[in-house]
Amino acid sequence: MPELIAANPTTDGVGIARANSLSEWRAVAGNRFVPLKLLAGADFKGSIRWRYVEDVCISEIVASPHTVQRTPALISASDATHYKVSLQLEGSGIVAQDGRQTVLGPGDLAIYDTSRPYTLEFTADTRSLVMAFPKDVFEVPASLIREITAVRLSGANGPGAVISPFMQHLAENLDTLSGVTGARILRSSLDLLTALVYSQLSDQRNHWGDARREECRAIKLYIEAHLHDPDLTVETIAKAHFISVRYLQYLFRADGLTVSGYVRSRRLEHCRLDLSDPAQAGLTVLQVAQRWGFPDASYFSKVFKAQFGVAPREFRSARLLAS
Repeated sequence: MPELIAANPTTDGVGIARANSLSEWRAVAGNRFVPLKLLAGADFKGSIRWRYVEDVCISEIVASPHTVQRTPALISASDATHYKVSLQLEGSGIVAQDGRQTVLGPGDLAIYDTSRPYTLEFTADTRSLVMAFPKDVFEVPASLIREITAVRLSGANGPGAVISPFMQHLAENLDTLSGVTGARILRSSLDLLTALVYSQLSDQRNHWGDARREECRAIKLYIEAHLHDPDLTVETIAKAHFISVRYLQYLFRADGLTVSGYVRSRRLEHCRLDLSDPAQAGLTVLQVAQRWGFPDASYFSKVFKAQFGVAPREFRSARLLAS
């Protein structure tokens, strides 16, 4: 049996397990998110450290040569769908999906989609970090992700030179990712990954597409800086950028979003973090809501519950009690 050093910490704490054979590794790693086919030699050894931060799992994997396959036969419509980002820490790895294949060296990253077949191959001893997260927490449309699955994202230059060391630090400090601090760090890592993905896409798409995405990113930065303003509307955003409301809506619709929906979701995310933060416990729920542009208490309670499944007061009580 695999050596399970920390027992099933699905929501808090660091899990650690070691395997001294392929059969033990299959028990440890073969079905953690979705079913996988694992292949390796008779002398296989591996270990895994992992931590959940909300719905995201961060894992550090150290293993001898092996192959991971997500085959068509293993894919079911009922499976939870995740993106995975693999960061090569030591050794090298091959990632293949959607007709592409790339080789990762230390510091390089690649993204792949668990809803479609993929292969990971490690021909020598390897150490890597894998971040698995539900698709709906990532602000990049699936149509764009499909363009860069199994593409080497260099950790040596551009945004990769920022995100690669950041994620390496996560691998070495899983025990620090607790509570609201862990949630904020996790959000920062997803924001950095978003920047890295768009940077890669901008290298691959035509000039018009680049210009449109740059324009949309600038508008999102403006929105983020003005979330506190209850008068932030589609009309005021369009006016601030000297564009029509119709064109603004088009920019967001191309990414599968609405402007008002995006503003609301970003406000709710900030409210969620503040309501989880013991340092903000001196503020009333209404003060938190007003800080992020929700002047009406009943409306805020309604949209918060619709988004997170629980009223804001109950959410705060549960989070502060657990901290």
